[in-house]
Amino acid sequence: MHDLAPGAVSHKIVAGDELLQEGFVGIHNVGRGSVREPVMLQLDFNPSGDADAEVDICLVGKGITFDSGGYSIKPSGGMATMKSDMGGAAMVTGGLALAIARGLNKRVKLYLCCAENLISGHAYKLGDIIKYKNGVTAEILNTDAEGRLVLADGLIAASEQEPKWILDAATLTGAAKMAVGRDFNSVLSFEDESAQRVLDAAAAENEKAWRLPLEPFHLEQIPSGFAEIANIGIDGSPGASTAAAFLARFVRDQGRNWVHMDLSGSYQPSANDLWAAGAKGHGLRTIARFLQES
Repeated sequence: MHDLAPGAVSHKIVAGDELLQEGFVGIHNVGRGSVREPVMLQLDFNPSGDADAEVDICLVGKGITFDSGGYSIKPSGGMATMKSDMGGAAMVTGGLALAIARGLNKRVKLYLCCAENLISGHAYKLGDIIKYKNGVTAEILNTDAEGRLVLADGLIAASEQEPKWILDAATLTGAAKMAVGRDFNSVLSFEDESAQRVLDAAAAENEKAWRLPLEPFHLEQIPSGFAEIANIGIDGSPGASTAAAFLARFVRDQGRNWVHMDLSGSYQPSANDLWAAGAKGHGLRTIARFLQES
């Protein structure tokens, strides 16, 4: 990124216990079971060079470098592809790089929420309560619903910038994949205009995206007896929608000018006639176009 825009890109790494000092408790909790310390990478693309310039857009990416599921451990079949669980962080980074290469002239801040979700004596557990920087408390009912826990920190940090738009991207739920398969990415937002901007960007780039429902009542489907919210929805609730509702609690005004991409189509476990096996980059051009046109 520095090579693409010399002098316009700066970054900061917040790692290990420094995360607690800065209030990023979600990333720290998810990553504390690993010997590899959790990290938030903050990158600032500021082409004007003015430190006081307004931030046009914030990007937030889920960077789970490997996801065992934690104590809610995945079966081997589901765990085998979990090197791909950093797809959201890769996608927003690549999207920003492509937009810069295309001549982007807006200030964009990027937040990558990175951790390895493993089991150990230091790992977080079911029943734990996490109190976030914005005061929201979350009960852990499934340690394999960790992506939303790390994204919450990034969304809080993004909201503090008061940008015009916030977009997050994550390989977040199996529910989205069940809904649209691996050929589409899912788009969720409370606001029609926000969702449509991403759908239009996808169409302009010949990438597949599909809007899934997100309504205020989905906020009521993640209750907890011990905290304000739980990190999974009640039985029978729509998993992609309740995951997005969880994220909304960490966005300014519970979701204003925010869109969430659940990257159902970012990784191909085996080759087919259209795709080789592995990371597809499907969504990268969508994000680049969104940055250019929003």
